[in-house]
Amino acid sequence: MIESVNQDYANPIMFPLKRALSHNFLRSGKACALVVSGLLTLSAQAQIYRFGHCLFGCPEGSSGNQILVRSAYTLSYDEGRKSAVWAAYEVTPGSVGIASSLSRDLIRDDWVSESLTAADLAALAEQEYVRSQHVPLVSFAGTPYWREVNFASNTTVRSRSLSQGAWYGLDWSLRNLVNREAAVYVYTGAIFDPEVEPRLLTEDSGYRIPDKFFKIVLTEDGRAAAFLFPQDTAVHVHHCDLRAGIEEIEALSGLDFFPAATVEVELSLYPMLGCRS
Repeated sequence: MIESVNQDYANPIMFPLKRALSHNFLRSGKACALVVSGLLTLSAQAQIYRFGHCLFGCPEGSSGNQILVRSAYTLSYDEGRKSAVWAAYEVTPGSVGIASSLSRDLIRDDWVSESLTAADLAALAEQEYVRSQHVPLVSFAGTPYWREVNFASNTTVRSRSLSQGAWYGLDWSLRNLVNREAAVYVYTGAIFDPEVEPRLLTEDSGYRIPDKFFKIVLTEDGRAAAFLFPQDTAVHVHHCDLRAGIEEIEALSGLDFFPAATVEVELSLYPMLGCRS
């Protein structure tokens, strides 16, 4: 089912950006924004995206994509691939909630012209893949903005084994970490390997299934953990076996994750995510 939503709620700029300005969502900086067709485009003078979802500036390297800023997250969307290249969000003890009773119905995103549809996703019933989300519902089930997670622009396709195995394990560990930290910042996204034969969801959809996913977890003092998930990861693989370097993820994705870092980012957060040295 595809839901319709209130216009102010669905608009990634008109509602969340007004809220952002009044809640210091935009971090200090020289960014001067123009609103074009409901999407945020930074002026030529601005070099770094400075939204509160991105701790040390939003990732650079996805020029030409659409930047959608919502209350729960910011993401860079590639219409050609019908996929977010990256998504950034902040998880707090208060944002996490029980998602079992919340709707997961796909919401059409009117601010992008090409995205996965319910018809596309119906094909998953016959494959080893499942509908998934870059920004997970449970991380915002405790907020009024949880429905934003169901937008088609936040939707991706993952193998069933990955979703039920290492990906789930990291999300579970991350929520435990949030209970010990005031806030945890997450950068996640899809990687399309140019050297791998594309796998299409269906011929009609034209949607290429991502080859890998990444997730970087970060605290305000610069402690971090980075993971790289091949799409075909077996269900028994532990997320700690998929640790990666930030430079490795940057090389594969073409992104620069922390263009405005004010502290040294160190991969020292693994033990708090259940990973032994």
